[in-house]
Amino acid sequence: MKNKLDIIFLCGGKGTRLRPYTKNLPKPLLLVNKKPFLSHLINKVIKLRYVDKIILAGGFKVQKVRDFVKKEFKNNKKLIVINSGEVDIIKRIQDASKYITNDFMVCYGDTFVDINLHKYIYKFKKSSNFSYVVGSKYQIKYGTIKYINNKMVVKNFKEKPIIKDPINLGYFLFNKEILIKIMKFKKWVNFLEALAKSKKLKLLITNKKYFSFDNPTEYKAIKNKI
Repeated sequence: MKNKLDIIFLCGGKGTRLRPYTKNLPKPLLLVNKKPFLSHLINKVIKLRYVDKIILAGGFKVQKVRDFVKKEFKNNKKLIVINSGEVDIIKRIQDASKYITNDFMVCYGDTFVDINLHKYIYKFKKSSNFSYVVGSKYQIKYGTIKYINNKMVVKNFKEKPIIKDPINLGYFLFNKEILIKIMKFKKWVNFLEALAKSKKLKLLITNKKYFSFDNPTEYKAIKNKI
């Protein structure tokens, strides 16, 4: 693949729902299989020869992200750490834009998807003027009950059904020209809604395994995985 690609990992949130684990540590630096989760994310992309820059968009405890880069990656010149403070995702991307010179991918710092990135990126490169996002069908953890609203009479049960709409796993791929549009928004969700409304965002549904954590229970469940 001739064209280069820049990567943004979102690493700046406080991870309040993961307290006490994130009291003094950014969520992406929590240990999973004896390594910071962010190590797994970076190692998946850094080996791709066409990856130009990897931007770690930090905020909360950003110095620990810098220390992590120095220790784990020996200040590899591909890696850039920025500090946007406590802001919306869109602001982190806007701050990262000064380093973006290629098409780029935006990844959540708490989600690892075991997809073939080369094939995914190749698909994106072949689809002119479209952005991409990865999703997955999700089976909820509990059974559900269907009932008659006005009578509260149970009609049937479903045992841990798969929800209709795929969940958002991130791994967004964008043409660099979209940065002009990104600069006009104040909220990430509003930007995504506008992009979807323009019918310029495609979905790749994967059945590959993924790991994500947003609370202590989910974190304990993946600590020895990947």
